[in-house]
Amino acid sequence: MLFEDKIGYEFKNKNLIDEALTHTSYANEHKLPKNNERLEFLGDAVLEVIASEYIYKNYPNMPEGEMTKTRAFAVCERSLALVANNYGFSDFLKVGKCESKENGRYRDSILADSVEATIGAIFMDSGIENAKQFILPNIVTFIDDYVKNGGKDYKTRLQEELQIHGDVKIEYKLIAERGPDHLKTFDVEVLCDGKVLGHGEGKSKKDAEMDAAKDALNNRR
Repeated sequence: MLFEDKIGYEFKNKNLIDEALTHTSYANEHKLPKNNERLEFLGDAVLEVIASEYIYKNYPNMPEGEMTKTRAFAVCERSLALVANNYGFSDFLKVGKCESKENGRYRDSILADSVEATIGAIFMDSGIENAKQFILPNIVTFIDDYVKNGGKDYKTRLQEELQIHGDVKIEYKLIAERGPDHLKTFDVEVLCDGKVLGHGEGKSKKDAEMDAAKDALNNRR
């Protein structure tokens, strides 16, 4: 499947796709004139504008400080890496040999940067409205969940609930890894004083732990 099919946007200027998906390590190794850093810079700005507009319009009573925190959560490295994983960005990224050996194409920072670069590429290709159509479906959930949960992620919320009456031992245990190195899925369970409270899975251990915490919270309702 083509990258454009994955993200649901067809570029008029196909060169922008290559630029958005070319990491500096690959560009340097192959002596290419361009990498995705400039598009990343642009995409970061576009992303912040769209996220800010959504928060402003949908949460009219939210003070400025909370707006800033909410936006920061929605556009942070981990959130964008999750977006990249949902679309399988790692299958299309061009990284240098050293980065490839170190599984750099699956690193949160590189994945997040590639999402921002893709946003920048869409913006340059056809303007802010099409960029918005890609951005909003991918960040609205992060924004709304963050607000709904009082600005706390699932692991923080679970810890607070479990420790309300005193200290307890909370641990996240990796129970399985599935799939090839480039498409691994991690299975994790969360325990409190040795009792299993929830299970989760994700493309990284962090994501799996968060999913397990979410499952544990749902099980306590």
